[in-house]
Amino acid sequence: MEGELPAEQEGRQMLTAKQLAAALLLIALTGPTRALAGPTTDPPPTTGEPDCIISVFSGQCELTVTDEVNRPGDSDTPGKTTKVSKKGCVFEGKPIPCTTEDGFWDPSSGCYLLPRDKPMTLGDTSKIKPGSKFYRCWVLLDVVDGKPVGEARFESEIKEPGEPETIDPRVAARQVVDDMNFVAPQLGLSPFVQSARREGVVNSPVWMWVTDPGESTTGPLSARVSLGGVTIEAVGTVDRIEWSMGDGNTVSCKGAGTPFDRSSVEGKSLREVPASPTCGHKYVKTSRCEKGGKFPVSATAYWNVHWTGGGMEGDIPLQFSRSTLLSVIDLRPVLVAPDGASEPEVSTPARSC
Repeated sequence: MEGELPAEQEGRQMLTAKQLAAALLLIALTGPTRALAGPTTDPPPTTGEPDCIISVFSGQCELTVTDEVNRPGDSDTPGKTTKVSKKGCVFEGKPIPCTTEDGFWDPSSGCYLLPRDKPMTLGDTSKIKPGSKFYRCWVLLDVVDGKPVGEARFESEIKEPGEPETIDPRVAARQVVDDMNFVAPQLGLSPFVQSARREGVVNSPVWMWVTDPGESTTGPLSARVSLGGVTIEAVGTVDRIEWSMGDGNTVSCKGAGTPFDRSSVEGKSLREVPASPTCGHKYVKTSRCEKGGKFPVSATAYWNVHWTGGGMEGDIPLQFSRSTLLSVIDLRPVLVAPDGASEPEVSTPARSC
C-alpha cells in the first residue's frame, strides 16, 4: 500500500500514531518524495556497537570519537597535530551524527532541525504564541549501517516562549566565544629600555615579551554560559605568540616571554648583553631603508578555544595582534686623527640601500 516502509525495514519498531499520521499527511500533500531518504552524514563507525551510557534526559551517548587533523598555522612544524573530539548522539541506542545537511539533532522532538522564519502548518496560525521559534523537522525513523533514515515532515516544530529554545550547539559555542574578553597583548622590546633614543642596534640581542600577561592576553580564559537550552563550557589557551620583526623574520614563542632587566647589563658592553632565554631576535641590518626609517614589529597571539556542550565539543582558533615601530641602527667606527695632527675626523660612509 502507498506509504508502506521498505521491506528491509520490516520488524523495526512501529511508528507512533503521531509519526504515522504526519507521514501519511506528507505523502498525500506532496507525494512520496525523499521518503526514507538518508542525508549526507559523517562516515559510519568502523568499530562494533559502542559501549556507552545513554542519558535519559538528552538521549546522548558518552562515547567519544577522536580524529587527528593538522593544526592551521603549523606548516612550519610538519607532523604536529591537534586532537578534535566529538561526543556522539544516539537514537534508540544506535549512534548517529549530531549534525547533517538536514540540521542538528534534537532528541526532544526526534528530529534534525533547521531554523525557519515562518511556520509550515495546517493549523490555525493565530493560536501560535508571539515569540515562538520555528524549525523544519526531518523525522528520524531508523539507523541503517550507521546512517540516519527518515523523512521531512510537513508540520514545523514549534517551540513556544517558556520552552528551552533549541539551538545548534556550534552556534551557541560561537556566541559564547564571541563574548569572551580576549585582548591583544601589549608589546615589550628591550631597546625601549636599553636606549634613551629607543633604538635597537645591529647584532645586539633584542628581547621580546608581553608586558600585560593575564587571562585575557595570555590565558587561560574560561566561560560557562547557557544558551537556547544548551550549556556551553569554553576554555581558551594561547598556543603561541608569533613576532613579525619587520626584517623578513618571524619568531615563534611559547609563552609571554621574559621581561628585560636593564640592571642586569649595567656596565656591560653590547657584546656582553645576553640573548633572551625564551623569546628573542637579533637584527643583522638597520631599518634606515625602511619606510619611515623603522621596522614594523607585530605580535600575534594564537589562541585555541575548546568548548563542550549539547553533546558535542570542538575547537575554535582565534588570533589577536598588536603592532609598533622599531628603529634599528648600526654603530659605525669613527676614525680620529692622532693628537696634534691636522687631519679632520672621518667616519665610514653609511651603507647604501
